[in-house]
Amino acid sequence: MGASIQDVADRAGVSIATVSRTFTLPDKVLPQTREKVLKVAQDLDYTISRSASALKSGKSARIAFLTGGELDSWYDSHVLAGLNSVLHDAGYDIALYAVSDEQERHAFFSDMSIKRNADAVLVVSFQIPYTEADKLATTGIPLIGINTEPIPEFSATVGIDETSCMGLIINHLVNLGHRKIAYVCLDPETEHFKWNGRARLQAFRSICSQLGDQVSPTVVYAPKDDTRADFALSQLARLDQYPTAVICMNDEYALPLLFCMQRSGYTIPRDVSVAGFDDSTYAREIGLTTIHQDPYEMGKSAAQTLLNLLEGENPEKNMQIQPSFLAVRSTTAPPER
Repeated sequence: MGASIQDVADRAGVSIATVSRTFTLPDKVLPQTREKVLKVAQDLDYTISRSASALKSGKSARIAFLTGGELDSWYDSHVLAGLNSVLHDAGYDIALYAVSDEQERHAFFSDMSIKRNADAVLVVSFQIPYTEADKLATTGIPLIGINTEPIPEFSATVGIDETSCMGLIINHLVNLGHRKIAYVCLDPETEHFKWNGRARLQAFRSICSQLGDQVSPTVVYAPKDDTRADFALSQLARLDQYPTAVICMNDEYALPLLFCMQRSGYTIPRDVSVAGFDDSTYAREIGLTTIHQDPYEMGKSAAQTLLNLLEGENPEKNMQIQPSFLAVRSTTAPPER
């Protein structure tokens, strides 16, 4: 069992109240007394209870991490690691919440508004209605969106420029000579609530529309489960004209589709070029052309912004655009047909 606050008080020859003030209100303790208490605490390997400190300050020392996706996904896990690299040293714990539908999401914001059992809320990769965001804003709890479309009710948002990134992929393929381009993604209408993949789909449609006769675009929807690659390939095969290039909504769709195509006899990129989005694990090793983004750095940036908000500092820009670029690798090349 670790040393108690009474052990520190007895060894330092001060009261328990003085030990407590040394950690929670150090300016109220004489410097020589403070140094003695801290030295004894170090010798005894004593640390003040975070929960006790939280009760005294009125803060929970907890940050709510709210996601509509999989907590073990490449993106969310890297965002979480980035957040923790900053928030842990600042004395905050991260509480994970996964919501699967509108009812769970609504219940989360209703409970948070009443209980206020977190000092801030991070929403990752899906949209929330302004009514729920506004309800949280009335409590004074900061609300930050990561990989979300910004709304005024967010204290700040962190993400990449979806339209610019999609433009990089499409222009790369068009410059190679591709005209028949398919976009493989999850059907947003099958989701229980809005998620940020809609912005990527809208960007694809918008950019192709601007290019006019230069491209012949097609959207192919595939489920989120393990059948997505086989399903997508079967849908591509049913098209009147097989595309010479396929863009996937993320690497989680692109990599399985790439393997599935190769098993079916396609040579990549001779028969069809394939591009992804994210630059996730194994994308570089496999040679996938994809948009590179860094969710770990995104998490760090969001965490620092959050700490500033908790200190009463407003961000210079409510919407922070993180660096991203097109990593051109071996899965894209000029079409041979």
